[in-house]
Amino acid sequence: MLEVCIDSLESAINAVHGGADELEVCSSLAEGGLTPSAGLVMRVQELVNKIAANKPMTATCPPDCYCTRRLKPKVNVMIRCRTGSDFCYSTEEMATMLSDVQALKALDVDRFVFGALTATQSLDVENCKKILDMAKPVPCTFHRAFDVCRDPMDTFNDIINLGFDRLLTSGRRPSAGDAEAIDFIKGLLKVADSRIEIMPGAGVSAGNAKVFIDIGCTIVHSSCKVRRDLPRLEFGLAMGTSDSECLYVTDEGAVKSLKNVLCGSDW
Repeated sequence: MLEVCIDSLESAINAVHGGADELEVCSSLAEGGLTPSAGLVMRVQELVNKIAANKPMTATCPPDCYCTRRLKPKVNVMIRCRTGSDFCYSTEEMATMLSDVQALKALDVDRFVFGALTATQSLDVENCKKILDMAKPVPCTFHRAFDVCRDPMDTFNDIINLGFDRLLTSGRRPSAGDAEAIDFIKGLLKVADSRIEIMPGAGVSAGNAKVFIDIGCTIVHSSCKVRRDLPRLEFGLAMGTSDSECLYVTDEGAVKSLKNVLCGSDW
């Protein structure tokens, strides 16, 4: 399966038409992905429901391929109230994110994506449990906060024991396609022993996706994005900290190419 992370309705449309099995809906992917607006989540839900109702998704895949059983893409939602790679949240920040889960849960999302660490980069068991409890019965992915934790194997087992059923990881490297990252993910798969789903993400493309299938992963994560240049602003003004002269949009062709590799067939 393929989860595509998106932060706009245009990207969601391109991802769905390209064959994405799941969408991770965010805002500000340039900042690593933040909690999206309720409006974007609602529009994405309308999109996948409309496609499921009016244009059943089929593929020329092998009979046992997941695509042939898929009714519509799943809609997963990031819960992360601010940027920053510490993932250590204050009481006020947690209150915000718990309210986000409560509000977005009412939109019938399929999954939440969350992660929290302590000031010493250990798993924040207390705050993770709060999110898991608020999300029930919606399942939760633990995101790439795992990649910056202090003790990965202890943290990994704690993530499983808490009740997360999926882990997004780059293998603790800038790209999941790095040789060291692939070896690390292999080790996680052995320790997991089917207790949790391991989803490689960061740098995953049609060029390396088969590696992850070959080592035993059943889902990968990618933005499949392309750069779109924006008009240059006058007077040297810019809004925000990201590159103000471009934005990134999911490319339908890139999604299709990646899905072709995962399915071993053409759409």
